[in-house]
Amino acid sequence: MVVPTIDAAVLLVYVLGMLGIGYWGYRRSETLDDYLVAGRNIPIWMYVPVMSAVILGGASTIGGGGLGYQYGISGAWLVVSLGIGTIALGLLISTNLANLRAYSLGEVLERRYDEYSGTIGAAIAGVYALTIAITQTIAIGKVLSALFGFQQSTMIVAAGVIVIGYTALGGMLTVTMTDFVQWIIMTVGVFLFAIPLGLDAVGGLSGLTAELDPSYFAPAAIGWKTIASYVLLYVLGIMIGQDIWQRVFTARSAEVARTGNVAAGIYTIVYGIATAFLGAIAVAVLPNLADPELALPRLILEVVPVGVSGLILAGFVSAMMSTADSALLASSTLFTSDVYKRFVDPDASDETYTRVSRAFVLGLGAVMIYAAVAIGNVVQALVLAYDLLTGCIFVPVFAAFFWERSTWQGALSSIVASAGVVVASLWTYGFSSNLPIVYGLATSTVVFVVVSVVTGPPAAEKLRAWTRSLGYDASTD
Repeated sequence: MVVPTIDAAVLLVYVLGMLGIGYWGYRRSETLDDYLVAGRNIPIWMYVPVMSAVILGGASTIGGGGLGYQYGISGAWLVVSLGIGTIALGLLISTNLANLRAYSLGEVLERRYDEYSGTIGAAIAGVYALTIAITQTIAIGKVLSALFGFQQSTMIVAAGVIVIGYTALGGMLTVTMTDFVQWIIMTVGVFLFAIPLGLDAVGGLSGLTAELDPSYFAPAAIGWKTIASYVLLYVLGIMIGQDIWQRVFTARSAEVARTGNVAAGIYTIVYGIATAFLGAIAVAVLPNLADPELALPRLILEVVPVGVSGLILAGFVSAMMSTADSALLASSTLFTSDVYKRFVDPDASDETYTRVSRAFVLGLGAVMIYAAVAIGNVVQALVLAYDLLTGCIFVPVFAAFFWERSTWQGALSSIVASAGVVVASLWTYGFSSNLPIVYGLATSTVVFVVVSVVTGPPAAEKLRAWTRSLGYDASTD
């Protein structure tokens, strides 16, 4: 099934609109704060949608719908885990992150520990962010290929060029505006059109329950082992992703960051259940699909009137683009702030850093496109990203906020040791195994605690400076 001409025109107009917003952001980005963190001035009414848009990418929309097609409502667990992690982020460390007024995860690690921990942590987080951008580019290319009939590699290149174009132009100002528009389109498309029209096509909820096996409505049908894997990977991983933190840094205040993350997490959970439900509807409308991840696009073309379906499909593409642009900018920020600024030109002007960040967007974007074409598998890339991020740096990042005896030696040792364990475990057990993340977290925890105890306590002056930067009174040693 190839997308009708009217729907294709809607998608084209949407893409041109995103590039137009990119040019607007280019004209408005006057400072480094504007380019990297949108001037740190995003209000709550905009923060919740744009944070939600960052979280809800290809894995959440296309992948979540595919899981719904295979397992029913229990397919929502992947996205539900992301929502739970976002709520936890809001309740536990959003206030501290906002008060730090940093640019990157590596900068936060450097302030608490040392520059070496910051650099290595930033490199891992940078690979994670770039891998997330790769997964979204693969997903966009996959969907556009199915809709337009072109080769997947061709659509991946086209999608990647568009994302690179508007992200490089306007940075976080552009990403914020495009994510806001994308959130509106995907929300309207899913809740006001796709679900009502999908239910109507199968004779309502009673018709759907009569058509499907009861397991499609069982919360744990996907299996407890899979649920545990999702919780371990995504609840922890979403709490320390640079793309998520960079959005926190844009909040107007600590209260906006805290409240906004909790609200975005709740929305994410609802959205995840909705997309899994749509996947279940697709089983009744389109049985025996060869590729479950195309369930939602196919369902939209089947049940939604021409023209409106183009808008909803633009919403699905929006969901993927909103994560791809944030992840690409996040990776660029890490390499600009934690590599170039630290080792190449520490005293350059903000204007220079902005130009360097744009150059990194272009260079990393080229890598993104090449890797997306070469890998072609969303799940493997996503698992690699979260295994590395959660297994290697979750422990030292959270210990920075909650354990005063943490030392830079402990942080550096745990990051290096757990990175080796995660990579070796992935090589040994494969991407479908839970063991790499389990072994990585266990190694990180043991090495971090033992080395910190042996080398501690941390320098009193550095600890006081860290506490003051969090907004607390650091009067004690």
